[in-house]
Amino acid sequence: MGWMQKLYNTYNQCEEWIGLYPLDGKRPLSPACHITKDAHVLIVLDADGNIQKASPIINRNEMTTIIPVTEDSIGKVGSTPAPHPFVEELRYLASDYVERGGKLLKLDEKNGTTEKTKKLHSEYKNLLASWCNSTKFSHPKACAVLKYIEKGTLVKDLADYGILYLGEDGKLLTKKDAPRSKDKDTKDIFAVPNITDQQDAVVRWRVEIDDGTKMDTWRDESLWKSWQDYYLNTRKSEKRSFCYVTGEEAILTNKHPKYIRKKGDNPKLISSNDKEMINYSGRLGLADDSSDAACLVGLETSQKAHNVLAWLIDRQGKVFEEPDGAGLTILAWEESARKEIIQPTQSSAEIFAGDSLPKDESEKPEAGQDFATRLTKKMMGYKADLKDSKGIYIIALDALTQGRMAITYYQEFEPEIYLENIEKWHRECAWRHHYLLPKEDDSTLQKPKKSKNAPVLRKPKIFEGTPSSLDIAEVIHGKDASAKIKHHTVSRLFACVVEGRSLPYDIVQSAIYEASKRMGLHDSEDKKSGDDEYTWRKALTIACALVKKYMIENNQIPKEKENNLMALDRTNKNRDYLYGRLLAIADFLERSALRDDTGNQKRSTNAARMTQQFSQRPYYTWTLIHNALSPYIVNLKGRVSKYKKEMAEVSHLFLDGDFKSDDPLTGEYLLGYYCQWYELEQERMEALKEWRKKHPSLNNNDVDKDNDADEDDYDNEFDFDDEDFDD
Repeated sequence: MGWMQKLYNTYNQCEEWIGLYPLDGKRPLSPACHITKDAHVLIVLDADGNIQKASPIINRNEMTTIIPVTEDSIGKVGSTPAPHPFVEELRYLASDYVERGGKLLKLDEKNGTTEKTKKLHSEYKNLLASWCNSTKFSHPKACAVLKYIEKGTLVKDLADYGILYLGEDGKLLTKKDAPRSKDKDTKDIFAVPNITDQQDAVVRWRVEIDDGTKMDTWRDESLWKSWQDYYLNTRKSEKRSFCYVTGEEAILTNKHPKYIRKKGDNPKLISSNDKEMINYSGRLGLADDSSDAACLVGLETSQKAHNVLAWLIDRQGKVFEEPDGAGLTILAWEESARKEIIQPTQSSAEIFAGDSLPKDESEKPEAGQDFATRLTKKMMGYKADLKDSKGIYIIALDALTQGRMAITYYQEFEPEIYLENIEKWHRECAWRHHYLLPKEDDSTLQKPKKSKNAPVLRKPKIFEGTPSSLDIAEVIHGKDASAKIKHHTVSRLFACVVEGRSLPYDIVQSAIYEASKRMGLHDSEDKKSGDDEYTWRKALTIACALVKKYMIENNQIPKEKENNLMALDRTNKNRDYLYGRLLAIADFLERSALRDDTGNQKRSTNAARMTQQFSQRPYYTWTLIHNALSPYIVNLKGRVSKYKKEMAEVSHLFLDGDFKSDDPLTGEYLLGYYCQWYELEQERMEALKEWRKKHPSLNNNDVDKDNDADEDDYDNEFDFDDEDFDD
C-alpha cells in the first residue's frame, strides 16, 4: 500500500487546493465524500425551492462539477445503481420521469414494469431528505433543492425554459424528432457537448441565498463540509478497525472510487468480492477469508488517495486510452505536488515548451551541442527546485477492461536520481526532427507571399531532442496499428526512461526496418504537411535517435562525439555510415534532375525506391543506383560537379574490402544518410538566400519580364524542394 500512503500524504499537503477549478475544465481536487462529474443543465432556485431560471451548460470547460457521493454511488454498479445525494441525472431527480416517457431500466423492460426505474427517484429523494432532516448537519441550499424536487415539475420546467423537448403527448422526444431551431446559436440540451439523448442530462443547482457563501453549490465549501459531516456521522456507529495505509483506527470501506483516469471512467484499482469468488478465497489461511481480511482501508483514506490521484492525472499525467476504454496511464509526481515534474512520456520539445530558442541557426554551436547545453541548464533548474523534496513517485496503471485496472509499475526515486535518468534518456536519444508537434503554434510560420515569380521560403518545422514514447511506438508499429500494441511498446520504453535501462534491441531493429521501408511509408496525408515524404522523414529521424541511443549504450561511439552525431562526420570511415552518405548524394542529385518546369518532382528517385534493397545488399544495389544516374548527370550539366566530387570523396574513405562487401547494413547507415542529406540541404538553402539577396525584385508582386531570365539562371544552378516553400 506504499502508493496509496504517498497519495494520501500528498492530499493532506494540498488541502488548500480543494475546490479550485482550473480554467481548462480539468478536474479540481475534490473533498472526501465527493467526486467530480460533468453537469449539463443549471437550475437556479430561491431559498424556498422556487425555480428562477434554467439554462444548458454549453461551455465544455464549465461543466466540471464537484458533487457529494456515498460509498454505494461512488461505484455505480448493479442493475439499480445507487443515487448521488445532490447532483444527478433526470431519471433520479424527476418524479414524473417515467410518465414523461423516460427510458426504463433493463430489468423493467424485461419484466414489463416500472418499479425499479421509479425506485431510483424515491431513493434519491429519501437520501436527500435524510440529510436535510438531520438537525445538526442540515444545509439551507440542500433543503431548497429538496423543496423543489418534491414539487415534481422538473421535466416540465426544463421544457418550459426551452431546454428539453416534449411531444404533443407530453413525452420526451428523441433528438431527431425534436423541433429544434436551425439557428446555430440555439441554447438547448442538444447544444451541450456530447449530449445526444436529453434523458441523460445531469442537473446541478445554484441556490440564491445571500448568507456569505457561494450561491453556486458546486463551489460552496460549507455545503461540502455539511455533507461530509453528515455522511461520516452515519458511519460512526460502525466498528472501527486498523487501516493498512495510515496505521490508525478508522471507519473502513470495501467500496472504492472509480472515475480515476477521467470523468465517467469505470475501471477500479481496488475491488472486493465475496467468499465465493476466486480473488482471495482460501489464500489467506484465515478462518475468515473475506474482503476485510484481504484489505483494510479507511473510508476517508481511500477517497482522499483516489481523489488526489485523479487530480494529478488530469493535471500532469498521461492517459493512453484505447477505443474499448482500456489503456495505459503514467504519472510522476512530487509528494507536496507543488513542484513541477518532468513526465517520463514527454518529448524534449514538450519539456522545453515556452523556453526561448536561438533566433538564428548561425547563432547555434555545432549541431547537438546547443541541445545538450539547454538540457543541462534545464535539469539544473529542476534539481535546484527539488533539492528539499522528499521524493518523486511514479505509477503506471493499465486497464485491460472497463471493470478493472492494475498497477503495473510503482517506484519511488530520489529527485536527483530520477532527473539524472531523465537527462540521460533525452541526451542520448536526441536527434533533429522534421515532423509536426502536437498543438504546434502556426504563428511561427512565415506567411506566404503571393508571387508567381519566386517561391517564398517557409521556416522548417525542426526541433532537436528526443521524441515522445508514443511517437516511437507509432513509427515502429504504424499509426494505424491497434492502440493496445502501441501502448505495450510505450510501457516497455517507460523503464528505459525512468530507470536508465538499456533500449530493447528489437525496438531499435523495428525502427531501422521501418525507416528502410521508404516507399511503403507514403501516406495520402503527407502533402497536407507540405512534404510528400513526411511519414518517412519522421520514421527516419526517430530511427536515427534510437540508433544513436543504442550505439552509445553499447560503447560504439567515443564519449566526446556523443553530442556531435547530428553533424556530418567527414572523417568517419565506417562502411555503413559511408554507404548512407552515398545514398543521400545519389538521392539528392536525382531529385534535382527530376524537377519539372513548375518545380514539382516527377516521380520518386531510384535511391528512394531501392532503399530497402540497399540496406540488405548495399554494393549490388549501389551499382544499380549509380548506373541509373547517367542521364540525370547529363541533364544537370554544371550543377553535377559538386555531387560527383562529394561521391568521390566518400568512396575514397572506404577501407579495403568494405566497399565491395554485400553484407546487410546496420542502422548507422541511416545516420550517414541523414547527416549528408541535411548538409546538402543546408548548403542549398544558404545558396538560395544569397540568390534572393541578389534578386530583390523577384520578391515583389510586380516583376517585369526582364527578370524572368535571371530566375531561369537561378533554376539552372539550384533546385527547389517542395517542403521548403509555400504553395
